[in-house]
Amino acid sequence: MAKKNGFLLKYSVPLVALLIIAVQLFMVSEHNLTRWKGGGFGMYSEMHFNFNEVIVNNLDMQLDSIKKSDTDIANKVRTLKRIPNTANLKELAQLIASHSLDSTITVQVWRPLLDTKKARYSRELINEFHYVKP
Repeated sequence: MAKKNGFLLKYSVPLVALLIIAVQLFMVSEHNLTRWKGGGFGMYSEMHFNFNEVIVNNLDMQLDSIKKSDTDIANKVRTLKRIPNTANLKELAQLIASHSLDSTITVQVWRPLLDTKKARYSRELINEFHYVKP
């Protein structure tokens, strides 16, 4: 009986660790989860999400100026950099709608890409949302 428990302990811990890694890699590839979250497996293989850019078209003033005056927008931009899903994009667009005179607002989140072999910096569009004021 003790031999069976030792065998179970010996192999259950590595299997649980492999299961956590598999779930993390699945979430990264299928649900756009950052590698820095959910266990951090592969976290140093991409730039930190704080370097993601949030770009809002059709604004009457700079997004940085709006973030300084409105803490709700500043918090939503931080959340959007970390979790760039459509729901967060829509919430930010609705918050920003009061700062724009246009009837449509486009919110985009861009991820920086660094190719060290070619010494090139570029960026990749992660997600975008087009909001039309009601």
